[in-house]
Amino acid sequence: MIFSIFSAYNGWAILLALLAFVLAILVALVLHEWAHAWAAFKSGDPTAKLMGRMSLNPRAHVEPMGLMMFMIVGIGWAKPVPVNPFNYRNFKRGNFFVSVAGVTVNFILGFLFSLGYFLVYTYANMDIGIWFFLGTFFMFGTFINIALMIFNLLPVPPLDGYNMLVSITKPNNRYMQWARNNAMVLLLTILVISMLTGGIMHLRDGIIGLFNMLWGAIF
Repeated sequence: MIFSIFSAYNGWAILLALLAFVLAILVALVLHEWAHAWAAFKSGDPTAKLMGRMSLNPRAHVEPMGLMMFMIVGIGWAKPVPVNPFNYRNFKRGNFFVSVAGVTVNFILGFLFSLGYFLVYTYANMDIGIWFFLGTFFMFGTFINIALMIFNLLPVPPLDGYNMLVSITKPNNRYMQWARNNAMVLLLTILVISMLTGGIMHLRDGIIGLFNMLWGAIF
């Protein structure tokens, strides 16, 4: 991802695009993890709040290697939010709520950022620094949030999609056991296949295309 910035822009535009890219990553990751912590607290588990993770401070959530992977390949991670499911007032309901909170926030952010990019690109002069920065920030924010949502919906431990399945299926069914035993291999296989085929990115672009069709119909 970061290499495409250097190839697509030049001069002052590179610095603004890099700043917009990093800021978009931080917004996506921080709000994703904050949503998990908030949902856990609302479900009866104060663990994340007591450990300072129900915070909008990037230092509480950013993991250096995950941030680096995001900048290199476009998919990365933050520090997992610590939760104690035994504190949930209702385990299945709480586990599902906590799991779906992060991807829901990323979908909302991607939806709103796509609107911001559409409006800036359509009505503003992208040759002017502030509008270029905002337009680029909204563009990267759209791409990153939708990709992060899709990635986290994969039914592979420890991703949100797997924990959502735990909440709505029989415990320790055959797939759950197999996925836990082969989680790393399964996750790496999916990532490699996606990088070779563009699977996640194609799905991301399809969703963003639907957003753009909506904004074009409205505006």
